[in-house]
Amino acid sequence: MMIQGHVQAPARFIRGPRKGVAPRHAVCSSLAHPVSVPHLPAAPSPSPLATPGAPRQPSILSSSHPAMGRAGFSQLPSWVPQASATATLERGAVDTSLTRYRRHSKAGAVVDATCEARDGKVIVRVTASYANAPHAAPSELQLHWGMYRASGTKWHHPKEAVPPDSTRLEQGGAGAMRTPMAWDGRAGPGGEGAWVLRFEVPAKLAPLHLAFSLYQPATDKYDVPVRAPHFAVPVGMSAGSPQPLGASVVAVSPPGPSNGGFNGFNGHHGGGSDPRETTCAVNFAVFSRHASSLQLCLVRLEGAEPEGGAGGPLVAQSVLEVVLDPLTNRTGDVWHVCVHGLKDLETLCWAWRADGEILWQNGNRFHPGFMLMDPHATRAVPVLLPPGAHKAAPRMAPSLDAGEPVLLGSLAAFVHAPFDWQGCHQAVRGGQSRVRALEESVVVEVDVARFTTGRDAEAAVPPEHRGKYLGILDRLDSLKAAGATTVLLSPVCLSAPGPSPAAGRSPLALLAPDPAFAVGGPLAAAAELKAVIRGLHQAGLEVLLQVEFCVTAEGGDAGAGRLQGLRGLDHAVYYRDGLEAPVLNCGHPVVRQLVLSALRHWASEYRVEGFCFLNAENLTQDKFGSVLDAPPLAEDIAGDPVLRGLKLVAAVSNPALLPRLAERGFPHWGVWQQVNDRYAADLCSYLVGCQRGMLSAVATRLTGSADLFAPRWDAGLPGGLAAGRRAGFGLNAVAPLGDVPLGGVIDSENAMRGDALARSLLVAQFVSAGQPLLAAANLSRPGVPQLLAALAAVRRGYRSLICPASITAPEREVAWHSPYGGGEPDWSGSNPDPVANCVLLTLGGGASRPGHMLAAGFNPHGEPMSVSLPRPPAGAVWRLLVDTSRPVPTATAGGASLGAVLPPSEQAQYTLGPFGSVLLDAVPQAGSAAAVGGPVAAAAAPGYGLSPAAAAARKH
Repeated sequence: MMIQGHVQAPARFIRGPRKGVAPRHAVCSSLAHPVSVPHLPAAPSPSPLATPGAPRQPSILSSSHPAMGRAGFSQLPSWVPQASATATLERGAVDTSLTRYRRHSKAGAVVDATCEARDGKVIVRVTASYANAPHAAPSELQLHWGMYRASGTKWHHPKEAVPPDSTRLEQGGAGAMRTPMAWDGRAGPGGEGAWVLRFEVPAKLAPLHLAFSLYQPATDKYDVPVRAPHFAVPVGMSAGSPQPLGASVVAVSPPGPSNGGFNGFNGHHGGGSDPRETTCAVNFAVFSRHASSLQLCLVRLEGAEPEGGAGGPLVAQSVLEVVLDPLTNRTGDVWHVCVHGLKDLETLCWAWRADGEILWQNGNRFHPGFMLMDPHATRAVPVLLPPGAHKAAPRMAPSLDAGEPVLLGSLAAFVHAPFDWQGCHQAVRGGQSRVRALEESVVVEVDVARFTTGRDAEAAVPPEHRGKYLGILDRLDSLKAAGATTVLLSPVCLSAPGPSPAAGRSPLALLAPDPAFAVGGPLAAAAELKAVIRGLHQAGLEVLLQVEFCVTAEGGDAGAGRLQGLRGLDHAVYYRDGLEAPVLNCGHPVVRQLVLSALRHWASEYRVEGFCFLNAENLTQDKFGSVLDAPPLAEDIAGDPVLRGLKLVAAVSNPALLPRLAERGFPHWGVWQQVNDRYAADLCSYLVGCQRGMLSAVATRLTGSADLFAPRWDAGLPGGLAAGRRAGFGLNAVAPLGDVPLGGVIDSENAMRGDALARSLLVAQFVSAGQPLLAAANLSRPGVPQLLAALAAVRRGYRSLICPASITAPEREVAWHSPYGGGEPDWSGSNPDPVANCVLLTLGGGASRPGHMLAAGFNPHGEPMSVSLPRPPAGAVWRLLVDTSRPVPTATAGGASLGAVLPPSEQAQYTLGPFGSVLLDAVPQAGSAAAVGGPVAAAAAPGYGLSPAAAAARKH
């Protein structure tokens, strides 16, 4: 078992009085009315953090004791850790569990407390010095005290921890305990003398809080902290650190003798080398500005295997809850605690309960009845809780199904062995790893569930891999055959049905992979996703992850969503009102930090080449919803040092929410790429809708969308919008993201028309400047795989003409031709002749390569159209590469084989079939100089494409 994480020596906390706003709610409502119980008999049971083989007896603070009720925590039998397959220990600092705390009382006393683990006990020493306030110095001082774990309003007094001469108060003190403090002339901050009291708390009771106030019998007055109803000292845990957010291992104690410290707060001294006996100190930190109280919930699983097979939830054995003190365990808006003595982290999960004032109009949605997943959890698993697991909650949730799994963060990430990438941290091509140039990219969007299920997947994907991450590798050949260079995976993070049917699946955990896609159970999700990314890299394919920082599956007040994380922790900060449901408030600094943390985690942990941001317009708005020309989050992502060099793609669903009404697209600073929404709108209007007057817009889209990507410094735009980008920064899609097949765009009841239009749209994508973005769902259309392979070969062979490094590159010449021969196309759409709405263009090599030329033609009509072909370069003739007008296009209407030179009768006049398109290239005429057009290609491969030899002859 490899213990991973940040390892450091235990911190010693000297915490003085805090300045600022007092907490909205005190942990205990009134010192005058604490609730206690009679002395309880000693219980020899171990703590809930016990070791293997310990008897299953309730803890002395367990609610299973008849006198405890809901005062403690849910029934907590001993937790039996499960062994891991491997047993590797990385030794860190030995936790001596010595912590110090300092507070000031309202009367001016300096109150110090130290906790030290020693010989199965936690020694707590409380001192109170009035040296700085001699006018308030008492002649006698008593400690008014109690202990609590899950609720600060319910105090208890375990018999083993009660000091001598203690008195339990009856009705007058509501059952609290009072113990005289002794005067020590050498104690105190400066050795000037102080009142002292020592507690010996059995370690098996930890973790808990020792709560107290100072009572002066002579005046019958209580002395309490400046901004709290009582002092609270963590026992078996420490204050923790506000950074990093989430869970982190801060100390590791190897099994064996205790070296003067203590091997975990469970009353057990390990004597062997079993890694299950390794104890860890784990820091937990979470943001919540408006919560008045938080509880940490620790859940021990029965094992790492899910119930009912790999697709089922994990089963919890026991639950322990600890309430956090608003003074000790809070720094600013971050609540934190460090729990010591935790073992077998693989079967340990955590969550939070949050409570606070519900100001509905201001966004607060607190309810302590729900367990809330930590937003920074890097592993998330569904868990079935044991009966009575919610008894420690301050209030029961109104609509909580006890039989429904809850999502919890898992600490298994700290013990799993590092993943072996086998040198494939990036896509490997030709024995080298490098990021592929944008102009070379062909992106295929792969929906994990759809791509690995259905009729198309049955032959290649075994039943156990269907609907799972690993099923992608079973269909790897279909991706490579289609000419894909980049795979866009969606969804990857834990997701669930969104707040509306139109939202599809929306994220629930921004840093954790979806356990539903794992073959080996929820805890195997991360390793299996990495295995898929490694396999794609080994095949030479880059990997982009689709992420969304807009709508989440938590939903809104009117929907069926429940409090599962961000919404229950601090809805007022994490969300703002959207059109249909609350959306992530990406303009808030806290949310910006969460987004950056998520991206850095995916980039560094999963070694992906970049991200595609769904609903990216949400990144451009401030915390009030106003659209910004230079949104901080988009700029932070573009300039982040960890994300430097990754491909960042903005996919916008509502362009009206972009700066300047999307005049220049997404703010980019020369870094962001963008899914070109105008491309789909204009191409579909022309080819599918057969609209007139679209030729100018189509020409702009096919040649690189200069209105979006060319520089424009003379329009008074900010730099993030005015800077230019290469045409390759645009991703050309004809269907919205979501693995939508072309049939959803064409919407044709005529199968022949639909197939012809689908093929023409694909031809347009591959002949356009920019990156083709395809949906994997289209790979199953008849004839499409062969067409894509051919188009990919054409694009590779003529890359410098189709997608040059610059939109205005001098090395290529773009010419548009009238279908009547000579002259300009009908840009205005005023000519009623259907032929006039056909378009022809040539891409030439210019003066440097005069014979290097590619031609394309499109017919948006449902009838064949005879068009005049542009003249090829001198000494060259046209060769047919692709004609999409026939369902099985093995020949042209004139009988010429694909890849063959057109007959003389079609060199000047060519018939474009219904909804058809054609691709031609110029090759030397027989008997002409070989310098024209380059070497003659070998015979074309069957189907649509050039042979590998032909592609190699054309490639630069």
